[in-house]
Amino acid sequence: MKRAIGFLICAVLLGTVALPSQAQLQLGGLMRDEYALGLTPTIKSAGMGGAYVGVEGTQSMNPAALSMVDYMEAVLTYGNYNHDDGPMAHRGRLDATLPVPYIGGAARLMLDHLESEDDEMTLLGAPIEFDSSTLGLQYGRNVTDWWALGIGGYPYEKANVDMILGPGAKIDADAFSQIGSFQAGTLFRPHEKVTIGGQLIYIIDELEADVPGAGEWNDDYYISYVALGASFRPFKGTLLAVDYWNGEIRGDQTPVLELKDDTDIDRWNFGIQQRVCSYCDLRIGSNNGGFTTGFSLHVLKNLDIDYAYVNKALRDKEMVWGDTEYHGVSVTYRF
Repeated sequence: MKRAIGFLICAVLLGTVALPSQAQLQLGGLMRDEYALGLTPTIKSAGMGGAYVGVEGTQSMNPAALSMVDYMEAVLTYGNYNHDDGPMAHRGRLDATLPVPYIGGAARLMLDHLESEDDEMTLLGAPIEFDSSTLGLQYGRNVTDWWALGIGGYPYEKANVDMILGPGAKIDADAFSQIGSFQAGTLFRPHEKVTIGGQLIYIIDELEADVPGAGEWNDDYYISYVALGASFRPFKGTLLAVDYWNGEIRGDQTPVLELKDDTDIDRWNFGIQQRVCSYCDLRIGSNNGGFTTGFSLHVLKNLDIDYAYVNKALRDKEMVWGDTEYHGVSVTYRF
């Protein structure tokens, strides 16, 4: 689970007896969730700033955006995170979307895995290795012609982070999703060229850490996000989108300090998608202040190849990784 990477880094820091004061000040930023599958844009939307809350179709990660999907689709995605300070990470994802008979709407199944290469020194002063796996489910349907609802869940999410303290010594931390986590979305269509969306994500995770010389401890974290977005299609082949995200992350009592209401999330994402010709779309945008770009190649009527680049992909984790460049590519086939 991608959000757990940040929590687990926090966990291994809190488990360290001699916690540097600078690291204490950075704990809030470490816990922000930019790795989370439920918050990670598809490659199509990543190229246009990751703005998706008010966008319809499988390009969006808002579950209500699936309400108008009447075809089957499979998407295979590969992403690469190149950290200035820390191990390179590779990400693979498979999405399968299909209409739901009898009740209407469409459902999406997501399988996601993230894994770092060999441990490498981070700005925290210690090497870190991490991996995570996630199973996600979403469903969206129309309530009326102008209103859609959707819901999502991530029934299996597990992540691990190892912080290398020295030869034969490391902190081993795990995170597990808990019952009660959910994602909900809605879309309104006030005009044929305008769509307005909203999304709520509530997450409960349990952390467990094994700290050399200090034993084991566990803690629960509660994460809530509210996002609003809008999209506008002023001309055929042109899409403009903007999102605003706000939320907080809080934890129970930890061995070192209390992290209640410690982290606030406040982000803007916006982007443009433009059809250049029948074979190509170009994209540009800004994701939490980082520049993004990308394109789609429509190789066949039902086959797309997409690419996205983000120059500062993990802005809320720069105190750990420094700058992070992200490159992603996906292959989409519609049945």
